Amino acid sequence: MVVKAIIDHPVADWVYRRANERLSGRALSCAVNARNHLVRAQRIADEGISNTIAYFCATHATEEAVAAFITSAKEHGYRKLAGKVNIRDHAQKAVVAAYVQIIAGYAQDMKLAVAHHSESDDVIARVRIGYADKVYPLGLRLFSFNENGGDPSPEAAFEAFSSLFPSTDEMVERVHKRANFRDQALYAGDEGGPALTRKQLDEGLREHTFLTLGLIWAAMDVTGHTNQEPFVVQTLGAISSVINIVRPPKVCKHCGK
Repeated sequence: MVVKAIIDHPVADWVYRRANERLSGRALSCAVNARNHLVRAQRIADEGISNTIAYFCATHATEEAVAAFITSAKEHGYRKLAGKVNIRDHAQKAVVAAYVQIIAGYAQDMKLAVAHHSESDDVIARVRIGYADKVYPLGLRLFSFNENGGDPSPEAAFEAFSSLFPSTDEMVERVHKRANFRDQALYAGDEGGPALTRKQLDEGLREHTFLTLGLIWAAMDVTGHTNQEPFVVQTLGAISSVINIVRPPKVCKHCGK
């Protein structure tokens, strides 16, 4: 019951309820569909129908959550930057999901811990700054790739991503491989049909459930931004730079424009 244990947690329940209150239109539809696919993934896994179909549902949940975040960002002050992400392109959505994983690593380094306060119905974050723990309302403004948290420059965020790979070619290959991985979980190859153990499935369900919830939370959080948050600009700017490498703009083969 990997998915259920996570989405039934008070913090996850708070995220989903707030998302339903704040999101609208396509962003809301994508968020709802994302959570529904997580539930389907768990049910298919538990009923023993198919590990690969369960995994496919989990990966689709993450892609729908990416679409929810990008759509919400476009509608709430980040149209130019978020508009550079094509939510119909699997590779571009894979870049966004990969950044969420990087941010999760940063959160661990910050010793981030979150708790739901039932009386105020809010979520509080505790982070380690130096040798002391500080408590703040949970929000994207707590994060930054730059030493100066108010600096919106995306260079450090881009470096955080590109440093994961030994070369640019390897980065492109890995992004495309991640984008196509859900198809590899469904389609047969030269060596036979796809196979996924229950342990591998549970690890995938856990990963995609956290990714999905994080993206839905981010989609909800940006709805409350009265001004552009530097961290969101850093991240979207870096995502755009990676996408330009992974999916370079098409040019005319005759005139080169």
